[in-house]
Amino acid sequence: MKQNASIGFVLAALLLAGIIGLAGAVSEDAGEMGILSTISLGNMYTDGDGDTASVSVVGPVTAPAGLNTFTATYRNVNDVDNDGQGAIYRLKVYDAQGAAHTAEKRVDWATTGTISVSFNSQGSGDAQYELWCETHDLFDTEKASDTDHDNLDYV
Repeated sequence: MKQNASIGFVLAALLLAGIIGLAGAVSEDAGEMGILSTISLGNMYTDGDGDTASVSVVGPVTAPAGLNTFTATYRNVNDVDNDGQGAIYRLKVYDAQGAAHTAEKRVDWATTGTISVSFNSQGSGDAQYELWCETHDLFDTEKASDTDHDNLDYV
């Protein structure tokens, strides 16, 4: 009976050592395979009462090849909660192979926030990014929109 308990203890210890070793290997790989950087690409602004929309990009961007997160901030002002008037914000970033990665946020109130996309660049090369926003009325009729884009190089 005592021998079975000892074997059980040894097996548990080996299992724990294996898990700890695996966790160490994962954390080492995570540094190489994890998100390389988080890059802000610009800001988007809408005003529901003023029927205005504006986008401001940061300009040409260089990012490391691999897994990255790209962000953009948004701000919607002069919008009563859930009145039907609202705004849409879109962040679109292309990888080195030309595939688009998109995040979109719809709001129906005055608010601020951040949208983001994370993906692997699929190697190095030239790409681009785009920010777009719109303000609309109760019937989703566009009142104002703006868009801007710039170059993105994966190195």
